[in-house]
Amino acid sequence: MTVILVRDPAQARLPQEDDDAFWPLDFDRAVDSPLEDVLAEFDVVIPADDLRVAPRLSGKARVALHCVRFEALEHLVSIAGDFDIIFSPSLLTRLDRHRSLRPTLLAARAMDAGHRIVATDLGSETGGAGMSAELKDTVIGRVLLYDLPSGSAIDFGMIGERGEEPA
Repeated sequence: MTVILVRDPAQARLPQEDDDAFWPLDFDRAVDSPLEDVLAEFDVVIPADDLRVAPRLSGKARVALHCVRFEALEHLVSIAGDFDIIFSPSLLTRLDRHRSLRPTLLAARAMDAGHRIVATDLGSETGGAGMSAELKDTVIGRVLLYDLPSGSAIDFGMIGERGEEPA
């Protein structure tokens, strides 16, 4: 079994997408060409994002299973068979993966509405729902508009402009 990552040059790359650690799986081959070029290497290509059982093949034809979702790729690798796998991640799959790697802001402790945020009030987590941790300096000095329990994701809807007090 060969696992092939297809990166279509016509699609824009997301930050970190070219890092080897972006996908938590080792690919046997990474191809920077249109999907159609890779599909043409095979006699039969079976769409396999929802495949639960490995197909039974005679071994006479070169067969590949094609998927666009990472969960499907993991499943196909786990049911290893006499086929190759072509993974051409959809934009949604790529965005989900990027989001899961992104450090985000959260409340390091419980805070009341009206509290002016200081650096020690903020923590971070990877893949959270909050705003990017790169915006930490933007958040410091702003006032909370709502009570926040510890561990809550922080986004712009929860904070006022600098100097703005809650209603």
